[in-house]
Amino acid sequence: MGSSAQDQSKKRGSKRRFDRNSSDSQPADWSSANAILMREAIRCVSTSGGAVRFGYSRDGGAYALGIYGDGDPYTEYIRPGESIDEVLLALIYAFDGDTGIDINMPIERPK
Repeated sequence: MGSSAQDQSKKRGSKRRFDRNSSDSQPADWSSANAILMREAIRCVSTSGGAVRFGYSRDGGAYALGIYGDGDPYTEYIRPGESIDEVLLALIYAFDGDTGIDINMPIERPK
């Protein structure tokens, strides 16, 4: 007789892992974020006595934005399909209000 799904599960061992397939075709990549917005987010959060951490989720499938100094530390996870620039802008406004930054200003890279 064929084995049941439960028997197959027992054969694989007790560890279970749920891997959800994401519809996002592009991986999370901080280099795609607007550098001016990243700089302004750091400035706004740090001048208010906080800190911000840029990273990725454990599986690398999402941005991880750690916020410190706004109550208990917490991490916001942003899927690559969401606009990371809009999230950064919302963070800037939450800590500093209207900064008057021009996100279209050219970025000067060191030579």
